[in-house]
Amino acid sequence: MSTRTVRVRDVKAADSANLQHGIDDLYEDRVDVIVIRGAFPREPLASAGASLDRDDITQGWNRPNAKMPVEDIQILGTDTPATPTYSAPRGASLETYLESAKKHRSDTTGVFAPGFDATKEFQRVLAGCASGRPADVAATTGGDSYVPYTIRRLTDGRQIGAHHDYHYGLSLYNDLAPRLDTSTLVSFVVTLGKPDAGGELVVYGVTPQTPAPKLPNGFSWDVPAIEKEYSFERLVMDVGDVFLLASGRCLHRVSPIQGAKARVTMGGFLALDKPRERVLFWS
Repeated sequence: MSTRTVRVRDVKAADSANLQHGIDDLYEDRVDVIVIRGAFPREPLASAGASLDRDDITQGWNRPNAKMPVEDIQILGTDTPATPTYSAPRGASLETYLESAKKHRSDTTGVFAPGFDATKEFQRVLAGCASGRPADVAATTGGDSYVPYTIRRLTDGRQIGAHHDYHYGLSLYNDLAPRLDTSTLVSFVVTLGKPDAGGELVVYGVTPQTPAPKLPNGFSWDVPAIEKEYSFERLVMDVGDVFLLASGRCLHRVSPIQGAKARVTMGGFLALDKPRERVLFWS
């Protein structure tokens, strides 16, 4: 087995001593995953998660991976995520993304009870891990705001396949990436709805430079072979738990959902700005 282990810091939200420098620790390769238990208040998230997991209500879900049914993730908050998808393997243009971003407020209005502001909650949690830096939603040099977060739903039999999230090379990032410390990319995710089974975050000791095995197509990772050879951690999240993952560095996936209840999450990506004075986040 490979000697690189997956380093997980699993702490309660009140444990500020182990959280306050978390983003620096992710950047400096001192830790790979930080799990913050109870980071968000449970009730508004549980209520929203239950409502979002009803098929009798039209939520306006977008399905950019519908061409690959096993990875048919449903997304609310944009129809143009800041990632590659099966409908746009090289990502969308910045212009298309920003046009979609204008619809974020209308798409997410009414998801949460009055008085709960998901963007401000993310700012609070992320700033608490940022060594005293503020956490702000990313914007273009022209002042257009990026999407602060998206809501995602995976239903029975769906999964997210093994991948790295180093997306800075996409044209969508031409404006943002030059203003960031791109030595890694960090994912942040909070759980709104927990499935009956499955849906765990699985993180591997495999970096983009690791010669880990792939399937004969030369593109997809050979997960069973990797799990025989490399260290990995399987992490279960409850409603209100947040994880920060060095997703640009660590191979990871979400295991298949099992049962009637979906995995409903909310989050995006973050990075330090180039002077390392602020945390910027988007989705």
